[in-house]
Amino acid sequence: MEVSMNVLLASDASEQAERAQRLVASVPWPDPTHIEVLYVDQALTAELDLPVAKYTSLQDRVRQAIDAHLAHSKRALNGPGRDVETGLLLGRPASVIVDEARRVSADVVVMGSHGHGALASAFLGSVSAEVVDHAPCPVLVARKTTLTKVVFATDGSDGAQQAEDLVASWPFIAALPVRVVSVATMLPSFAMLGPMGPSMMSAETYQQLSDEVRAEHERAAKESVKRLVARHVDATAVLREGYAPNEIVRQAVDTGADLIVVGSRGRTGLTRLLLGSVARSVLFQAPCSVLVVRRQAVT
Repeated sequence: MEVSMNVLLASDASEQAERAQRLVASVPWPDPTHIEVLYVDQALTAELDLPVAKYTSLQDRVRQAIDAHLAHSKRALNGPGRDVETGLLLGRPASVIVDEARRVSADVVVMGSHGHGALASAFLGSVSAEVVDHAPCPVLVARKTTLTKVVFATDGSDGAQQAEDLVASWPFIAALPVRVVSVATMLPSFAMLGPMGPSMMSAETYQQLSDEVRAEHERAAKESVKRLVARHVDATAVLREGYAPNEIVRQAVDTGADLIVVGSRGRTGLTRLLLGSVARSVLFQAPCSVLVVRRQAVT
């Protein structure tokens, strides 16, 4: 039977990984779905300066603990319509996870998060953020154990529309209420100032440009909602103003959403880099789970 979804759950037996596992267990995946629980062991270094017998004994105990963890994970994730397997690989975690996702043609990689906020990049960046940057598929960084409400961030770009298509086509997301938010980032007030004073832009021109930015983002949100509703998704549009990552996260907090869906690239050039920065900032700041959808080249 053809697998309808192929899920790669990366685990390190931490509390955060357990939370990700509980989320995977709670999701009503399509029938059938294949779930691989992957543990990456960096292996004990021979530089521990232990006698060979003690080093071997310690390594054996570590492997036994990993095997017990994987067996527990398999029991916890088993259910109707699910084919669950476990795997243990050696190597650098981020690289191994990305390679395995590519090897098995994963539809999504699910990982735990080691926090959010000011210090998140220090904890998250070593593995999760690197996987987000390089995985060949969407990456779900889990901070909640359920999916009940969704915030989908769009800027009308091709990358955002690919993320929108995922929202509509993954049934366990499409069945949830989705708040489509687009954030209008206003020009800074200093744009009206030239090197010698207020000569670069008139107040009238500044207001006109600001109105155009608002209209563009409002249009992006409404058009996205129109397409989603046509695909039977309960979607509503919201326009917010300010710094995009902050406003996207605030929207999730204000509505009690437990999932943010965001694309990882924008249109082209600087805009493309900025949206990549938006996705990363949302990933670091959000108190809820974040699904990052990398823009795929259209062939």
